[in-house]
Amino acid sequence: MTVASLHKRIVADLVEAGRGSPYAADANEPDPRYLGYGVRMAAMQKMIAAYRAEIRTLSVEDKLALASALIESGYGEQKRVALHVLEQMPEYFTPDRLSVLDALMRQLHGWSKIDGFMGSLVPDVLARHPQELLKWVRRWNSDADMWTRRASVVLFTRKVAGSGQYTDVALEHCERLKHDTEDLVRKGVGWCLKDLMRADKKRVLDYVVSLRRQGVSSVITLYALRDIKGAERARVLARN
Repeated sequence: MTVASLHKRIVADLVEAGRGSPYAADANEPDPRYLGYGVRMAAMQKMIAAYRAEIRTLSVEDKLALASALIESGYGEQKRVALHVLEQMPEYFTPDRLSVLDALMRQLHGWSKIDGFMGSLVPDVLARHPQELLKWVRRWNSDADMWTRRASVVLFTRKVAGSGQYTDVALEHCERLKHDTEDLVRKGVGWCLKDLMRADKKRVLDYVVSLRRQGVSSVITLYALRDIKGAERARVLARN
């Protein structure tokens, strides 16, 4: 078995699964660089399961080669398989190889794959090499590409947000993107703020109130307030 032959078989299965799908190919992804076959999640999970054992036997170098080929294709479903491959090798991304991680991330071109990348693989790398990775994430925060900017805040959601370890840097990143012109970047900022409240609710909630007073887009502030309900939400919305 070669990486090229394995990649070819995966692509053939994705094309076949997409041919039988009644759905449009990732209609929710706005970037024209993002391609899709129309394969839905259940079919993707079944296909990944079918290849799981075979992928596990690959060397680290072959896993990277396969993931790179999948991502470089431009197809979202291939990128999803690539993420499964990369999730098995977070230890590969040592500080001197973070440029490889950066290059892979820059080819994702879509919110669903950026969010997946930032929710699974990258937190593992962050836990291993926090200071070194944060230097890269700070660069992403001011990048010209909207997906790279989104990545710089979406990383600090879910378990990373709940840990409370990165609230300071996450708020810095949100502050720099509070006037971003891209809707999906603003939604990423709102999501980040919402999840950061799990570890430091008062501080982050006060910050969201200050954003409302500054006239920052409600795309950010209302997303951030999604978990604030009832009378508390009414009080927050009245603090302008």
